[in-house]
Amino acid sequence: MILIGIDTGVKTGYAHSIDGILQEVSTQSILSAQDKVYKTFEEAQASDIKFVVCIEDVRKRKWVDPRIGKERMKGVGSVIRDCSIWQEFCERYDIPHLLVAPASIDTKRSAKDFKMITGWHGRTSEHSRDAGMLIYKYHRLIEKGVVDVPAPKPIKKKGSK
Repeated sequence: MILIGIDTGVKTGYAHSIDGILQEVSTQSILSAQDKVYKTFEEAQASDIKFVVCIEDVRKRKWVDPRIGKERMKGVGSVIRDCSIWQEFCERYDIPHLLVAPASIDTKRSAKDFKMITGWHGRTSEHSRDAGMLIYKYHRLIEKGVVDVPAPKPIKKKGSK
């Protein structure tokens, strides 16, 4: 199984694993990350390999600290927009994906902790570690049958039933 983890934002965290072993942990632009996802998805389909993209969905965040200020709120708004872009991207190309609430991810790990937990020895950023932790956790949940990977659903347009 191939899992790709996406931590959305201007600096997109990207992680890629095969059968639970990290292959890449990096920071990308959104378009570069989408190119990698699509190419890997096509290769997985050609080889009949199970493939899932796990996207941190900040739209599922239950609260935002009111003290973060207007400038940070603008940043939160762009990350929310990026979540929508990733969802639309996956739905457009029928890419199996999970939209994961931030509370369900073990994020903000130090480089030292990330290395100890995942065994990844390469350089990382906070965003790439978040993406890596996302697929580290979800690989195990999918393999155990705790999490089902839903089939892609069409995008719902406002006002349609």
